[in-house]
Amino acid sequence: MIGGRRPNDYGDVAQYMMRSLRRDREMRVRHVDVGGTDLAVREWGEAGGRPVLFAHALGPASSAALLDVSVAPLVEAGFHVVSPDLPGYGDSPALAAEDYSVPAMADRLWSLAGQLGLDRVVLGGHSWGGAIAAYMAAARPERVESLVLVDSGHVDYDASTGAPVGATLEEMVAAAGESRLRARDRADLAGQLEVDVDDPLVDLILIAVTEDPEGGLVTKVGAVAAGAARYHLMQSSPVSRWPAIAAGGYPVLLLLATEPAATRELSEQAAPRFAAAVPHADVRLVEGVTHSLTTDLRDQFGRTVVEWLASAR
Repeated sequence: MIGGRRPNDYGDVAQYMMRSLRRDREMRVRHVDVGGTDLAVREWGEAGGRPVLFAHALGPASSAALLDVSVAPLVEAGFHVVSPDLPGYGDSPALAAEDYSVPAMADRLWSLAGQLGLDRVVLGGHSWGGAIAAYMAAARPERVESLVLVDSGHVDYDASTGAPVGATLEEMVAAAGESRLRARDRADLAGQLEVDVDDPLVDLILIAVTEDPEGGLVTKVGAVAAGAARYHLMQSSPVSRWPAIAAGGYPVLLLLATEPAATRELSEQAAPRFAAAVPHADVRLVEGVTHSLTTDLRDQFGRTVVEWLASAR
């Protein structure tokens, strides 16, 4: 029986399957206590599907919700995608500044995977999330089916990347407070982020936004979380994880941005170094995309990952 009655023709079955697929594609949110932190965990696809654990990027309006624009091909291919709002972002509360080290974040996400019963996962991450994923994959290769790094893991954040090398934690927290994104309304927010006001992406961005006591809107992530996350990212070394990633033996996909010109130059310099260190990796420079690769590509990002995973098995 389907929906309380027996389907009498193919059309009934097809409609039921389409309704089921839409439900699976819808973003669901649950809260999971991980080491005393209440993480908001976003999920797509059927539980029990092939698991994907993905960590999102830094950014004033970032959260795991942004993955919603690119996840449909993964769901259609039968994957169960899990992505937490990292501490301080989206609907997850912030941690103390000293708790944002990349190794500590990696341990926290492996703890989350364990609590969710995800023993072995397709592991992915974008930017900050990719650095975390690199540490995760290096630390526990037996739990990694495949590794997808999105414009991340290919460099350490030093002077060559334009990072504020040498800045103290206090300086970076202060800078994060001064640069917190504020907007008058939805239209102003969309304009600042250079997307159309009616773009569905704006609704996902608004998940990371709250009412500003001074009027209008302000992004939820506060100065301590944003500054500490960036500071500890500067202290990490994804490059130092390359030997362990190479030894892990799992398939690796590295997608690199090519816009603007400075980004292309950095990607062109880093790609052969990563490929030499991790010889079995599939390293791709993606034409016409910025560091915001997942939201630039949207469904094409999901299709790229699905096609690569099919060939990498």
